[in-house]
Amino acid sequence: MQTMFAYGQCKEANYNLGLEEIDEVFQPDLNSMEAPDHDLLKSNKEQAKAVLAEKVLSTPLPESFTVSKEAQGAANAAFKSFLSNSDKDFDRLKKDMILDAESLVDYFLWVISLMIAWSDLSKSEADKKKKLTPERVLTGDYNLSQNKVIDFFRKSSKVQVALVKKDIDWSNEEDYLKSWYKDILKKDEVFSEYRRKANPNFKDDKEVIDHLIKQIIFKEEVILSFFEEKDIHWKENKAIIRSLVARSVRDIEIDSEPKKFDLPDFSNNWEEDREFFEKILNTTVEHDKEYSDMIAAKTKNWEVDRLANTDQIILKMAISEMMNFRNIPVKVTINEYIELSKNYSTPKSKQFVNGILDVISNELKENGQMKKTGRGLIDNK
Repeated sequence: MQTMFAYGQCKEANYNLGLEEIDEVFQPDLNSMEAPDHDLLKSNKEQAKAVLAEKVLSTPLPESFTVSKEAQGAANAAFKSFLSNSDKDFDRLKKDMILDAESLVDYFLWVISLMIAWSDLSKSEADKKKKLTPERVLTGDYNLSQNKVIDFFRKSSKVQVALVKKDIDWSNEEDYLKSWYKDILKKDEVFSEYRRKANPNFKDDKEVIDHLIKQIIFKEEVILSFFEEKDIHWKENKAIIRSLVARSVRDIEIDSEPKKFDLPDFSNNWEEDREFFEKILNTTVEHDKEYSDMIAAKTKNWEVDRLANTDQIILKMAISEMMNFRNIPVKVTINEYIELSKNYSTPKSKQFVNGILDVISNELKENGQMKKTGRGLIDNK
């Protein structure tokens, strides 16, 4: 959905570039010895822009509208540039969409390495205290540095290799690291209680890490803001990354071997999911005009371009899924896109999207445009 929105913004920008290109074509030639015909230049410019609008926006040309050869040529050239620029933007955005999905593991590593860095920092702090005032050192001062869950990740060769390969290093973010440790972690009551324990067992170690994940790293605003600056999709990705980290910690047992640890998969079948992402993007873009017409026919007294932009995208993607993915039940599709509308569109979008998709899905079934097979037949009555 974000890629569709971005692509729409790119197309709008490319259309405006086309208009500017036409402006340039019909600027007076300052090097000509003849006086420019301003009225002719203006007329040609208006004609060319009208033709471009008809090609890009499907804006109908007025009746008896005539277009000069010069205006037609300028419009064709501008439209060619529009298509070329839009194709390049589409390819780039699709590539970025896949890379963004695959980068989820990078943020898993950032979170894991943050806990390792806090563990190392706690040891440095305890060592310094031991050197300067040994009588003040408590057994619990070394608890985090000896935490068995953190030590598991520290000893995992796959984690360490991935950190180096992806250049993930908290030493470059030392100010954040230290301030969070001092102002958040050390003031947290659960963590303070953990530091007061003498010889915590594996259960204690695991519970405090679970607390760090759920109540600090993925809850404290200053930490979340840091990740938001790194990832523009953090709000959407946060729940997935938190789940990856929590699941990895949950699966660690006292006898687990770090060398056998595999980096988590954010998808049960990434190749299949990747194919789904690309196909729904491709089909939605390819049939944009067709889907717009379908929506327009069901939104009486409303022009499609007056609908919320996100609602338009949600409806088009839902139609694409209903028509092109035979194994996905209609009710599943409608429910998923209703959830999208609740999270990303207007307060009234839920009812609107539900109503439009219900009408369109029934029509598609009646005229045979939507054919389901296998699991897609479930709940389609």
